Amino acid sequence: MCPAAQSFGYKFPDFFMEYGPLEAADLDSARLLVRRRLGVTRLPRGMVVWNLADRPLARWRADWAS
Repeated sequence: MCPAAQSFGYKFPDFFMEYGPLEAADLDSARLLVRRRLGVTRLPRGMVVWNLADRPLARWRADWAS
């Protein structure tokens, strides 16, 4: 039996825009999907992937440093 899909978001380091939702079974699967979208073998340093059940997507969230 296949686990239920969950929604995930992701954000590039030092960028304001958050992307998603993307459907995956778990966090590791979500990271794999992001890597495939970017066409890379490793996620860029500082890239964040999270479950939208834990924190909703904020499209225009500004970092404190800006």
